[in-house]
Amino acid sequence: MIFSRMTGLTALLVSVAVLPLTAQAQSYPPQGYQGGTTSQTQIDGSAPLQGAPSQQAPQVSPQVRADTERAMHYPLPPDFMTRAAATIAELQARNIQPPNSHGTGLGDTISRISQVPGLAPVLQNHGFTPESFVMGMTTFGMTLAASNGQLPTGMPSPNPANVALFKAQPEQVSALMQAMGNPPH
Repeated sequence: MIFSRMTGLTALLVSVAVLPLTAQAQSYPPQGYQGGTTSQTQIDGSAPLQGAPSQQAPQVSPQVRADTERAMHYPLPPDFMTRAAATIAELQARNIQPPNSHGTGLGDTISRISQVPGLAPVLQNHGFTPESFVMGMTTFGMTLAASNGQLPTGMPSPNPANVALFKAQPEQVSALMQAMGNPPH
């Protein structure tokens, strides 16, 4: 999975909505997938990764479906990736670690993140609230996964404005991925 090398807070935030979906997909990740990186050119409009097996729409809970819809429709502000990369760098420099929110929904994750000592002031310094940061990171991750054909079939499509933002700002996409510990190739 593209998020396998992310660290701490970013891995948690980005995976909150993606992991429940992929865990329910048949044969996911694709056979032979080595994990780790994703190609910059795929974000720029080339074909998604090939080799994913044909998948039927997975059975997802109503909560996962609602969280997925919410994240896929969430609009990323034009400066999101630049601010998020700076936020992640500061959180890492301050060694601020998230609570374990694996398997929780977006609402619970936002609530738990809000309770992390020292996190809210860092987010505020970069123009985020706990909700806007969790939603933005989740949306970023899901848009990236969808752009690379890494979500099961039947899942909602990403917000077209977010896809356009990725295409218009490939350097910022790469910089955020690098800040998360997952540099593109």
